[in-house]
Amino acid sequence: MMETRKPRFLLALLLAALLMLLGACASVPEETPAPTASPETVSVTATPPPAEEAPADDAILLPSETPKPTATPGVVSEAIEQVSQQIGLNYKSFLGISVENWLHLGTSVLIAFIVGWLLSRLLNYALGRLTLKTEYGHVFIRKLDMPIQIVSIVAGVQIGLQRLPFLDVFVKQWLSRLFIAVYLVMGTVAVWYFLDVVVEWYRNEVEPQKDSQQADTLLILLHRFARGLLITISLIMLLSLYNINVNALIAALGVGGLALSLAAQDSLANIISGVMIMIDQPFRVGDRIEIQGLGTWGDVLDIGLRSTRIRTLDNRMVIVPNTSISTAQIVNYSYPDPRYRIQIELGIGYGQDIEAVRKIIVETVRQVEGVLEDKPIDALYNAMGDSAMIFRVRWWIASYRDTRRVFDRVNTALQKALDEAGVEMPFNTYDIRIVEMPGQKSD
Repeated sequence: MMETRKPRFLLALLLAALLMLLGACASVPEETPAPTASPETVSVTATPPPAEEAPADDAILLPSETPKPTATPGVVSEAIEQVSQQIGLNYKSFLGISVENWLHLGTSVLIAFIVGWLLSRLLNYALGRLTLKTEYGHVFIRKLDMPIQIVSIVAGVQIGLQRLPFLDVFVKQWLSRLFIAVYLVMGTVAVWYFLDVVVEWYRNEVEPQKDSQQADTLLILLHRFARGLLITISLIMLLSLYNINVNALIAALGVGGLALSLAAQDSLANIISGVMIMIDQPFRVGDRIEIQGLGTWGDVLDIGLRSTRIRTLDNRMVIVPNTSISTAQIVNYSYPDPRYRIQIELGIGYGQDIEAVRKIIVETVRQVEGVLEDKPIDALYNAMGDSAMIFRVRWWIASYRDTRRVFDRVNTALQKALDEAGVEMPFNTYDIRIVEMPGQKSD
């Protein structure tokens, strides 16, 4: 417990020392009596200052804003002045600073500690109530411990400095920008930690339930993009805080991005197609797909930002650009249901009993291993061939992976059953007739 409080105490002590150093270095202007205006003095109207010209677009520094006048002393300042006048301390000094100003400085240090402590407690309590005692909420609160302490102490120092009557207006303006910069940096750190916690929560809680391996790649891409966007926005706000013109920087980034997009047009097109595939998810890693336009058929091994890797059934790796996949027709044999219906054409000789043949076919296919029993088995008299009745036999299997094996089992079982039943399955026959032409003698 002492180890965690020691850095906070040192930080508060350092800021308090800075506060006292600023007070010691501040110059206290001597009061000079205002000249009494004579009755004959003629009032002269002051010439208005020339209007400031609008800054050029390529200017690096923007014109500084006019410093705000010093605020009217509050109740505490007036009480210190009255006590100093009554005791006679306003004419005494220590280390070149009047005792009255030392009292103001000590009061500011006390206010800084009180405001910092109260604000730290308030922020911790509010964030603790918002997280509702969740595991990842506690992780986020632990990460924000140091930023909360820094923001609280800086806010206390800022409030303490603003009430000091002997600090110059320009010094207060410079310190105010410094404090805003600290708030901006701490806010950026807080959002950074929030993104890390959200990614960790999604990866541990949501992604395992989706059974999607390419979601991790998309998550990493979005996480890095969000970090880059956060840093860019914070940097632009920080530069604008110190009156640095960011228009030229934004224009340069736009021109550079345009040149990069033109130079890497194909790569960017593949990346965009890869992101769209990950979002739309027409197939997943492990699915068996067929890209009809390319004639590629196999199992998906990896979905990257630029290309997709497919392993064919003969164990060959096919690397397909994502733009080719996004413009082609995809047949997914695995998703959403791996069950698959297959069919064959069977020729039965004319003159056979159609219903008896149909019954033999259905009962034989139903007994084959790998054929789903809860799905219908069809034996449809599909066409009248030249020398046979064409039956279309259809059945369902549990997975596309067993297609060829089930074909072999069904064909073998049908051949045996039809042969045993004496069903004729004729081959295609052709009758050739030689006709004697008039005027010709035949042997």
